[in-house]
Amino acid sequence: MLTKSSAIDRMLRENPHLRERRFGLPNIGARHDGERFNPAVQAIANAIDFYGYEVRDENIVDIPDMDLGSGNPVKFIPFPPAIDAMKKSLDNDLMYRYPYTEGDDNIRQQLLDYVEKEGFVNTEPYSLDGIDNKGLSVHNITFSASTSVLYNQIINIISKPGDVVLTTAPNYGLFTIRTERAGAEVEVINLEKEDNFLLNPKKLADKIDKINESLQYVYNRRKGYVPRVVAFLNTNPNNPTGKVMGKNQYELLYEIADVCKKRGVFVIDDLVYRDICYDEENIALPIATIPKMFKNTISLFSLSKSYSMAALRAGFVVADEIIIREIVNRTFQSMDSVPDIIGKALGGAFNATPERYMEYDKYFSELRKIYLYKFNLLKALVNGIDKVLPQYKEKIEQTVNSILGKSDAKKVLAGIPMVDFPKNLEPEAGFFAILDFTELKGMKYKDMVIRNDEDLLKFFYLTSRTRFLVGQSFSWPYKDELVGRISFSTEDEKLVKAMLNIYNAVLLLEPKDDYVIRKNLFKDQAQMAKIKVDGWKNAYDTIISSTYLNSLNYEEQTKRYEASFEEYKDLVFVAVKGEEILGYSCFNPIPNVDRFDSELVSLYIKSTEIGKGIGTSLFLQTCKQLADLGKKNMIVWCLSDNENAIRFYKKLGGNIVRTKEAKIGENRYKEYGFYFQLK
Repeated sequence: MLTKSSAIDRMLRENPHLRERRFGLPNIGARHDGERFNPAVQAIANAIDFYGYEVRDENIVDIPDMDLGSGNPVKFIPFPPAIDAMKKSLDNDLMYRYPYTEGDDNIRQQLLDYVEKEGFVNTEPYSLDGIDNKGLSVHNITFSASTSVLYNQIINIISKPGDVVLTTAPNYGLFTIRTERAGAEVEVINLEKEDNFLLNPKKLADKIDKINESLQYVYNRRKGYVPRVVAFLNTNPNNPTGKVMGKNQYELLYEIADVCKKRGVFVIDDLVYRDICYDEENIALPIATIPKMFKNTISLFSLSKSYSMAALRAGFVVADEIIIREIVNRTFQSMDSVPDIIGKALGGAFNATPERYMEYDKYFSELRKIYLYKFNLLKALVNGIDKVLPQYKEKIEQTVNSILGKSDAKKVLAGIPMVDFPKNLEPEAGFFAILDFTELKGMKYKDMVIRNDEDLLKFFYLTSRTRFLVGQSFSWPYKDELVGRISFSTEDEKLVKAMLNIYNAVLLLEPKDDYVIRKNLFKDQAQMAKIKVDGWKNAYDTIISSTYLNSLNYEEQTKRYEASFEEYKDLVFVAVKGEEILGYSCFNPIPNVDRFDSELVSLYIKSTEIGKGIGTSLFLQTCKQLADLGKKNMIVWCLSDNENAIRFYKKLGGNIVRTKEAKIGENRYKEYGFYFQLK
């Protein structure tokens, strides 16, 4: 009888990630089509995985850490009308019947009444039964277990392989991952300082046109169709910036919607933070309230964030009837129907009755005050007590004193050195704030240097067991800056103690090196050529033939570098002090060959700068870049007689896994291949 592996063994062979018992976030997952995430999305996945799992240590079960990256809203009573609706249902309704897949019509009518009261209008309705004077019906609405489930269904419905969903940067990172897992591609459009971190419609139009033209050129109907930009994800208010587009930004919203409509691009309008806009006179405005924009807009609402009901997982979608039909079909095919109790909660929270709006005004008047206070508390801890609104000063001082005592309170209420909010980016909604840690870049703690997002998170975790989402997690558009998303919805005591820990950690840092690492420029090539020639003559004086070494010269090497600059300009890092190049590294994200999927091609340091850590800095920056490109490992080749290089790569954790011969001049020399796992 043929012996076969057990069912569990087969599972593990096909799903090796299940061998590990994880704490924190579960596995991020991969694309369902087997393709790799694009580099921008892979970088988000890596950063979220690092925050949620990898940075945490083996003591996590016994010694909890300070998590400032949570997406939980403030601890507050759930919205009473939603709770009352669920209680009434449980008390009075029999539960023996399966619910309709699309949801109860009475509930959908309540939701329809609500969105129409909020201004939703379809000026281009179908000639179908049940359409009201707003051009809408209950068939424009369905609900599900969270907007995340609905978003996944929507992407599957509106896209085919190769199609692109455009999102902003910064963004809600998990939606970018979900987009690609569903089979679409993600492209980002940067929200820029010059535009006050609001979307520029002209830049949006140019981005869509450029992507579509590129896809037209590349595919030329090889798939039987040409992929295109199919949707733009508009989070309003934005997560994580907290920027709001309300009635005061009506013209901007109209232009954004018009750009998308004219190009056949759906707007997915994510409104889950809408009701916790701080300015109640400028609540986020749904695009579907703009005449002629309904049919091209897919609007998402949720109880999770604004209504203090994240545990229930309840959301609903408003869209053209064609979209809703297919969402209902897919719900039936995957889970039969959504729990009726979710619909009852949604109907209780979102309806057009005067009683609901009276409760809404009372509830959110109090809740907005809490969020404004908590943001001012964070601001006092970051910038100092003198920077907060006057009405909050006394309460903040009392709170911090009661938690820390006068000595530590006085210290932390002076603000954190070298940490700030990005200019013009204080939140207008929600409970996240972005902090700018860029001044810490290059500073040292013991034997580690803060060079990138992971270093920043490792440093704070090592020194204070505090963690948060770093810029890579949400596609921060300024790559040279170090930022983090801090959730200030957590309990006051936890927030105050965490920020004190960050304050104390910053004081442990030593001054930064007097050089920076950046991509090479054309003007750098002559200095780089000199470093290479000098490096070869110094390092290989007794190893390589003197005839070959004597043939090397600065001018010829400079010409070669300048001739190949355009081809390799994005594959070279330089360490620079003022205008002086101290060293450089060259890498190659080559296709998978054998088991190596990238290579550090060369690493040279100016002879006067050797031993100062510059080589290590360039090496680690290169590894970070390759990891961001989705590479898992790296090979480095060096001559077997180059003892200094061998010690260097071994110290960095490399293992010799290959040998080969390299022809240099007229002679052949043995080389070792060092293998590195980029993680």
